Amino acid sequence: MKIITAMYTLRKGGSYERFVMLLEAFLERGCETHCLSLTPIPIKNRLFKNHIVCFPFKVRNDLIVKSLVLLLFPLYLLLIGWKEKIDLFVAFGPLYAFLQSVPKWILKTKMVTLFRLDLSLGSKRLDKFDWLNRFIEFVALLSSDRIITVNVGMKETIGKMFRKSKKFELEVLFNNIPNLTLEIHQDNIQNMMPWGNPGQAKIIATSGVLTPRKNLEVLLHCLAKIEIKNLVLLIIGEGSKKSDFVYVDNLKREARKMKIDDKVIFTGWIGKKELFKVYKFVDAFILTSLKEGMPNALLEALGCNVPCLGSNISGIQDILYYDELMFDPLDEHSITKKIYRLLTEEKYSDYVNHLCQERKKTFTFDWKERVFQVVTKTFPS
Repeated sequence: MKIITAMYTLRKGGSYERFVMLLEAFLERGCETHCLSLTPIPIKNRLFKNHIVCFPFKVRNDLIVKSLVLLLFPLYLLLIGWKEKIDLFVAFGPLYAFLQSVPKWILKTKMVTLFRLDLSLGSKRLDKFDWLNRFIEFVALLSSDRIITVNVGMKETIGKMFRKSKKFELEVLFNNIPNLTLEIHQDNIQNMMPWGNPGQAKIIATSGVLTPRKNLEVLLHCLAKIEIKNLVLLIIGEGSKKSDFVYVDNLKREARKMKIDDKVIFTGWIGKKELFKVYKFVDAFILTSLKEGMPNALLEALGCNVPCLGSNISGIQDILYYDELMFDPLDEHSITKKIYRLLTEEKYSDYVNHLCQERKKTFTFDWKERVFQVVTKTFPS
């Protein structure tokens, strides 16, 4: 089977790591895989064909780059699809399904779209860019022959919107907990803990790409209210675009304003091996997001046996499931109370650990094998 997909450029974060896993899933099972991108995809395999879009002139303006992508990607995809006799288009998100829709229709080829984040369609919130997001999502849905969502809530939303239509197949594929290596050397971990001996502090952590939807200001407010000595909050990660960096700067100012900046450590981006070492000494992982698809950061914390609490929202609900492990992301009192109990009450902590271990088992599976089966099912091989 010959497959084609596209990716604007790889950035840091679980979503982009999952995209690489998707490519590897096809390649490891003998599929010739083509990927259109602006920058090289770091994969070496004789079956992998990386097609780089080169502009004839240097472009630094982000808006111009995005406009050129919207214009050029469909043309490139059409030419590659025709020349290589592609069997299947695979879109990693609605934007890429939108870009692949015209080539897919002209070539009369099937397309599978993976939806990774909750839709703007169906949302009551409306800002200046929502109309464009909704148009892109609508075209993506209409163009897809199979849609794979990352959580149940997203599937239900799409199902309600198109309940009278049987045009596309609709399935859910959860993210999994990756294989983790937890060989810890105490001398290495000491160097990573700037506050000294980890045994002298209670450590809570959160991680991921730091964007406003992570709702981290609420976590700072909760930290200020928790009366535990030597309590440290690790905020692991960084932003991926200019607005994210502004957000992180605002968080740092807020921490100083509340006089808790000595308790908050912004680590920046940490590689996976180092991250898993840090998790060995973390007492709780807290995710206060307002919007998620299915957070890899939460799954990784579960995989490292860290007690986890998270927002009662779509995506996190699928992972944590139990009310005892979730909270209203806007209810600071509830979040503060649960964190305090987790860190101070042994019976409650043991119960949370038990529930987390149960959820860990649910998400331990071979994602590459499963995504390959779901994507290629009923399509030509």
